[in-house]
Amino acid sequence: MTPKTKKYAVAAVKWTLTLLVFVFLGRELVRSSDEFRRYEWNLQYGWLAAAALLYLAAYFPSSCFWHYVLRALGQRPTFFASVRSFYLSQLGKYVPGKAMVIVIRSALVSGPRVRASLAAAGVFYETFTMMAVGAFISALLVLLKYGEHWKFSLLALGVMAASGIPLLPPVFRRVLKIFRAAKDDAAAWEKIDRLSWKTLPAGFLLMSLLWVLFGLFLWASVRGLGVETGPLAEHAVLFVTVTATAMVLGFAVPISPGGLGVREAILAALLVPYFSTILSYPENAAIGLDAKTLALVVSLAQRVISILAELAAGALFCGAGFFCKAEKE
Repeated sequence: MTPKTKKYAVAAVKWTLTLLVFVFLGRELVRSSDEFRRYEWNLQYGWLAAAALLYLAAYFPSSCFWHYVLRALGQRPTFFASVRSFYLSQLGKYVPGKAMVIVIRSALVSGPRVRASLAAAGVFYETFTMMAVGAFISALLVLLKYGEHWKFSLLALGVMAASGIPLLPPVFRRVLKIFRAAKDDAAAWEKIDRLSWKTLPAGFLLMSLLWVLFGLFLWASVRGLGVETGPLAEHAVLFVTVTATAMVLGFAVPISPGGLGVREAILAALLVPYFSTILSYPENAAIGLDAKTLALVVSLAQRVISILAELAAGALFCGAGFFCKAEKE
């Protein structure tokens, strides 16, 4: 294969993957929007905008950790390149199998400063950390505050073990060999050994912030539907617990694009008692839905908000990429 032919082949693959992502993304957006429009709402657009910003802000600590991991692996991406590749790769999670996130992020950040094999290894490490911390928070809070849903706690403990054990340095090498993330790249394996126990505390702190922000995203989404939620301080733990449990268990189902279906079912189950209470508030008297239906619609609203936010972020980062040469120089 000549260099010119190889160049065109790579470009064709990239455009095919991009088209595939947007086909699945559009399908999920249309499906959620159609369901959401069945109901009448007094939408609060300021709160909806705040929810979208909180959703994007929640991923920022994770993108920072992704950059930290790449640097720990001896790579030299710019901070902008790391953050840009992270946010753009989120669109890939709507393709069944979830492998598209790894493909997109590795391809976007790799270049003279970053080896593709080490970028793939970094994606695994960052993802395992996010899931392990989220599962720990979910298991602990569900057990302490919502004991009637102890089965969710057990499932979260299973996810915590499945994602936390691979973070242990000796185990992580074996996991990468199973997935062939670094293949037979001897130089890459030497750098992978740099991921030590010292990397974990930073991941725990940054990912804990991520899950708190995701909890606030749920709160703002409910407010965006015109629903009075009561004092945030009284329900903050609920929002974090519900979000962590739904997202962690949704992500754990490989065939579910973006946790579709699984996340909504868990959100509905955990939010029904809370909505049963707040629907009795005089401010919510005009909402003609029962608690179960409201929980379902909130989950659908979150889906729409998150997709639109990711599309907007993707457009901004794509536009910025044309004007900023830093990411691969």
